[in-house]
Amino acid sequence: MTTTMQAAVFLGPNQMELREIPRPDPGPGEVLIRVGACAVCGTDLRIFAGGKTRGVYPPRVLGHEIAGQVIALGPGADQYTDVKPGDRVAVPPGIPCLACRFCNTGRENLCKRRKGLGYFYDGGFAEYMIVPDVAVRHGLLYHVPDSLSDAEAAIAEPLACVVNGQSKSQVKLGDVVVITGAGPIGLMHLQLSRLAGARKILVSEPSAERRALAGELGATRTVDPTTENLEQIVSEESNGDGADVVIAAIGIPKLVNQLLAITRPGGRVNLFAGYSGEGETIISANLIHYGELIVTGTSACTRDDFRKALDLLTSGQFKAAPLVSHRFPLSQIDQAFETTRSGAGLRVVVEP
Repeated sequence: MTTTMQAAVFLGPNQMELREIPRPDPGPGEVLIRVGACAVCGTDLRIFAGGKTRGVYPPRVLGHEIAGQVIALGPGADQYTDVKPGDRVAVPPGIPCLACRFCNTGRENLCKRRKGLGYFYDGGFAEYMIVPDVAVRHGLLYHVPDSLSDAEAAIAEPLACVVNGQSKSQVKLGDVVVITGAGPIGLMHLQLSRLAGARKILVSEPSAERRALAGELGATRTVDPTTENLEQIVSEESNGDGADVVIAAIGIPKLVNQLLAITRPGGRVNLFAGYSGEGETIISANLIHYGELIVTGTSACTRDDFRKALDLLTSGQFKAAPLVSHRFPLSQIDQAFETTRSGAGLRVVVEP
């Protein structure tokens, strides 16, 4: 068995180097996996560009949307997991402490001591990676059936975040839902809103190609915000009431007031996307006050969200394949990052 491996090592802002490094052996309680696929997330781009992200200390292997195959278990790991060498697995990145107030009240995604694969620990932009003992003890190894490719299984992590966002949005049978942005996250929200029984799903997206895909995945109407009046269209489609649910899958601060304005009285707005800069904008408090709007945010996911996401993928109810637009070998990770940065793709997957 090889004793070295290739890894893309983040060295600091705008510095990443493909290196031949020692292949790790699993220590007590650890599990070694061969990475089959690791998708590129916008957070990876922010870290690479030098954006502030808690718990990332170079040199570090990034990548947190991970699927692969178990190679070896360290001593004692079998006490905490039923995975065996040869099993295919998906691994959520967030490792909560399970002892704080947030963990004990079902909000482990908000745990202040939460550490992550691809952040505090080396992640999936490498041929092999170690799942640390604390992650194994907390049950962060999920079986992947042969019906799913590694690239599809790697979608489980962002889908789990969308599952969390859907729970905040509370899409109900018969709702009119508006989603801004038809990138991979917006298209995930589209599919889950359809599964929740939304009566109408309107997707606002400037890209004609992405609007077309939104239509294929179940949008009842797509809107080009550069040439069409979204507020007028929402009014038409909702008999003048406004949308029951509005989901912001693109983080543009100046759009927030527009989203509040197109929501019906008593409706729900979920600010799912991360916002550029400090995310500061002037919000009309009266839109929330007089409309009795429920405004929520979404951050990361819990282990239960991840389990639900993987179940959706396994059942075939959620279609991941259309969201995987590009695949690159590890040797072309620069191209994978650039494709994601340019917006040319949807989910870009690195396959070491």
